Amino acid sequence: MEYFLTVLWTAFDILAVFLIGHTFLPAKRDMRFRVNLYCITWLLSSILTLSVNGGIRVALCIGVVALAFWILLDGKWPAIIAVAVLSYLFATICEFISFYGATFFLGMDYEQLVKQRMLYAVFVTSEKSLTLFAAWLLYAFFSKRKTRPFQAKWVLLSALFPTVSVILLYSIFFQAQERENLTPGAMILCVGLAAANVGILFGIQALEKSTQKEREAALMRQQISLQSESITALEKSYRAQRKATHDFGRHLETIQELLKRGDLDSLQEYLNDLQKNHTTRIFSIRSGNPVIDVVLNEKYQAAQEKGVAMQFQVNDLKEVTLRMDALAVVLSNLLDNAIEAAEKCSGWKEIQCVLKAGPQFYLSVRNTSSPVSIIDGKIATTKPNPLDHGYGLPTVCGILSEWGAEYSFDYSDGWFQFVAEIPMK
Repeated sequence: MEYFLTVLWTAFDILAVFLIGHTFLPAKRDMRFRVNLYCITWLLSSILTLSVNGGIRVALCIGVVALAFWILLDGKWPAIIAVAVLSYLFATICEFISFYGATFFLGMDYEQLVKQRMLYAVFVTSEKSLTLFAAWLLYAFFSKRKTRPFQAKWVLLSALFPTVSVILLYSIFFQAQERENLTPGAMILCVGLAAANVGILFGIQALEKSTQKEREAALMRQQISLQSESITALEKSYRAQRKATHDFGRHLETIQELLKRGDLDSLQEYLNDLQKNHTTRIFSIRSGNPVIDVVLNEKYQAAQEKGVAMQFQVNDLKEVTLRMDALAVVLSNLLDNAIEAAEKCSGWKEIQCVLKAGPQFYLSVRNTSSPVSIIDGKIATTKPNPLDHGYGLPTVCGILSEWGAEYSFDYSDGWFQFVAEIPMK
């Protein structure tokens, strides 16, 4: 009977620990895998509980939980250890407070409580059930939060405090148990440690999330500013060429008249003036939207220089009502990424770009590419310093999300494709 109860209590503890783990770190496995891993962890913990005593048992149980979390949860290993320790700390604090409450209200010490076998069994079963319920409440309350793995710079801070708390708590518990004196001060210390640990981990996640948002916003502002300046300069060049094209007929009439007169000196001077003001840029794509035309023609020229074939399908885009500076950033980033990826291909290099205006603005960029690994909606970079690269696509996705657009990207059969449908406001 004692073995059965011990295994049952261990099941409650492990389930509570798993719930706390899911509260702080997102899962990377399906439900069936979680159940199987829970059963294995429960079995190993039960064996340790029945065969090992003292601090060694605590350390081994935490190790088993940390291993399970490493397999199940998404995060770096120091953060996983921190959450494993915190989860075990939660169960320990609930046990500590329950034992204090029982000895205080029943008017007996810990040893007397243990000797009352039936009372002890009912008490421990109730305590484990309440611990599991408390863990479920914590998980249910925070389950709608968008959890994300801790970054490395926060790991030491997140791991140190729970670890020290577990050591301190068990030291107080065992000393109080030996003296048969579980005081109210010890209980208050337990509650304070629990609140501090939970608070510090949630505080770290909030601070990290805020820092990441500020970084992304600063990066987006920088890219929009730099590319807006470039687009403004290109648009001026575009308008100058359109004006020259418009005046082309009059230039031909003037040249013809000078030839009739035989005034070769004036003709030469006139041709020199035309050559000075002539732009060598050829705008082969005309959609009716100056900003879009500038971006497409600029990237077309860049692709041609790198030996990449580029095809466009566009309709009349002069009625596009999206913010042109942000749209320029989206197009520039997508086409820059496409040119870079296509250029690195060993075989045929091609980019296909489709832009169509209607009730929604349809955008598609498809390019030949080497194999691309897409994990959790992100492209895994292979560059030496990932922190210095890979902001183009996140910036594009950030702008499209602000516009309420639907977008997706995938890789298949040597082609990478990004597709978006953007509401026209």
